[in-house]
Amino acid sequence: MAQSKTAAKTEETFVLKLMRRFKAPREAVFRAWTDPKAFAQWMGPEGVTASNVSLDPRPGGKYSVALCDADGNDHPLSGTYKEVVAPSRLVFTFVWGFGDLKDIEMLISLDFTEENGSTLMTMVQEHVPTQTARERHTEGWEGSFKRLDRFLSS
Repeated sequence: MAQSKTAAKTEETFVLKLMRRFKAPREAVFRAWTDPKAFAQWMGPEGVTASNVSLDPRPGGKYSVALCDADGNDHPLSGTYKEVVAPSRLVFTFVWGFGDLKDIEMLISLDFTEENGSTLMTMVQEHVPTQTARERHTEGWEGSFKRLDRFLSS
């Protein structure tokens, strides 16, 4: 039986943790992650568009999206939902379908905590294979969260 790339890299992986506060109720932030039309409006950093968004947010459900960069290159992304507790928690696998991270399964956990009408979102991305991948994902998520903030404000 072949080992997955994740299993082979277990001792060498990195963790990325980001926290963001949004001026929106957690139901709205949770919905932005689970409604395909909303997700397509903000996913990806500036200059990236999301298309072919398919989300089935339930344990065992699949998701997929194509992120198109400014040069017109598609970057497929997919995964499986592991835990869905509306509106407080989402856990899902995160697998790129291209490049040096192709087929490496990472795990993302999102916790949404409502505080005085705003939402504190805590994201943990595990099994990131390299420090460079961690830095690239940090940059990508930072850009996505700026767009999410604008989406939630509109």
